Amino acid sequence: MQSDSDIVDDIIKDHREVEEIYKRYKASPNTEEGRKWFNQFMWELCRHSVAEELVMYNMMESINDKGKELGEKSRQDHRKLKVMLEDLRKETNETAFEKKFDDLFTTLMSHIKMEESEDLPFIKQNVSLEKRQAAAKTFSMKKMLAPTYPHPEVPDKPTALEAALGLLAKPIDKIRDMFKEFPSKAEMEPLSK
Repeated sequence: MQSDSDIVDDIIKDHREVEEIYKRYKASPNTEEGRKWFNQFMWELCRHSVAEELVMYNMMESINDKGKELGEKSRQDHRKLKVMLEDLRKETNETAFEKKFDDLFTTLMSHIKMEESEDLPFIKQNVSLEKRQAAAKTFSMKKMLAPTYPHPEVPDKPTALEAALGLLAKPIDKIRDMFKEFPSKAEMEPLSK
C-alpha cells in the first residue's frame, strides 16, 4: 500500500483482484487446482468484506441519512454473500459447488456494481482526499486482522462487536488455512500489479 493510497481506489483494486481470482478458478485444468483458487477467493473476499464493514460503511453512515441508507444496503448484501459463501464452502458435490459458486459470483458482481456506482462516488463526493487516504491505511490494517472464513453468525453491528469477534475468529481461521492449498506466490504475482 502506498502512502497516498485512497480507500476508493483500494476497494476497486480489491474488486478487480477477486474477479481475476474467480476467472483463474474457472480456467483451472482440474478440481485440485480449482480448489486452490477457490480458497484464495474466499480468503480475499472475507478479509475485504469485513474491512469494508468496519471502515467504509461506518464512514458512509457517519455522513448523513443517504450514507446510512447506502451502508445498510451494502451490509444486507454482505450478509447474503456470507451465508452463500458458507454454504458453498461446505458443499461436497462438485456439480452443486460449481452452480453455487457461479450464483455467488453473480450476486457478488451485482453488489460490486452497486458499490462502484453508488457507495464509492458518495464517498468521493463527501469525504476529503486526506480522510480517504487515512481510511485506506485503516482499511489495509483491518484486512490483516480480519477473519479469512465467512462467519454469517457474527453480527455486523455494532462494528466494535464485529471487530472483537473477528479478532477471536482470526486465529482459528489461520489454523484452518494451514491445512488448505493456495496458489503459489508465482501464480499470484500477476494479480498484485
